[in-house]
Amino acid sequence: MRKPDIFDEIIQCLKAGEKTGADTSMSEETLNVFLHPIRGNAGNAPLAAARSRPEVRAAVPAPVMRPQRQVAPAPVQAPPPQNIQGVPPAYAPDMPEWESLRTECAACMKCGLGKTRTNMVFADGNPHAELMFIGEGPGADEDATGVPFVGRAGELLSRMIAAMTFDRKTETCIANIVKCRPPGNRNPADDEAAACMPYLKRQIAMVNPKVIVLLGAVPLLYLFNLKGITKLRGRWLDYNGIPAMPTYHPAYLLRNPPAKKDAWADLQAVMAVFGRKPAPRR
Repeated sequence: MRKPDIFDEIIQCLKAGEKTGADTSMSEETLNVFLHPIRGNAGNAPLAAARSRPEVRAAVPAPVMRPQRQVAPAPVQAPPPQNIQGVPPAYAPDMPEWESLRTECAACMKCGLGKTRTNMVFADGNPHAELMFIGEGPGADEDATGVPFVGRAGELLSRMIAAMTFDRKTETCIANIVKCRPPGNRNPADDEAAACMPYLKRQIAMVNPKVIVLLGAVPLLYLFNLKGITKLRGRWLDYNGIPAMPTYHPAYLLRNPPAKKDAWADLQAVMAVFGRKPAPRR
């Protein structure tokens, strides 16, 4: 008999959700999507997987939430434009201010990262999306392609988004604290983050998402001046009236697979705001 590996143990833990109080009901297929180990380099898989834009789902009132102060949901966005194939990520022909900001970022040399980058990494997905993910900064794969989250951590993020029943390309917008790769994939320095944060804040204002998901300690620090992702994950925060959910970065989940159980609980709280549930078990 095959000895169970760590992913078998995580799946069993998730299936026993009634012991933790979390709703972990989901199909075996969805579990495998989220929990299957990542091997190799994902390359441009998220770009290759782009498909036609679905209809915008009706907004569902958010359930009772747990922020420290009352959070008012952001206004529902207008329907996004038709998907355009073969164009740069997060391309918005009906948002000239978005394209203007992209051009501004591409020419930016406000910190030393501009001198060492291969490509500026602006965003991916749909700038009209109601769900926005914010990470820390580009890695080697992202620097090479100009697209955020396309390496191993990006493949896992794509699986997380699929498990949430969202489409990465059409229903989410993904950005980072800094838009150029810090050497050696280190965390951004304070001065680097300070130089880039005005760009990110303008992006958030343009997207005006219904919910923001913070991926890891870096966005928690620079958007909220808070430390302690382990302590604060799963707790709603308020970013200018937009509910924000801190959770673990996909790269951390690759190093610590058992933490996927906690990350899944955080993502379920986000899904509840949109009235979405995992596919039922077969």
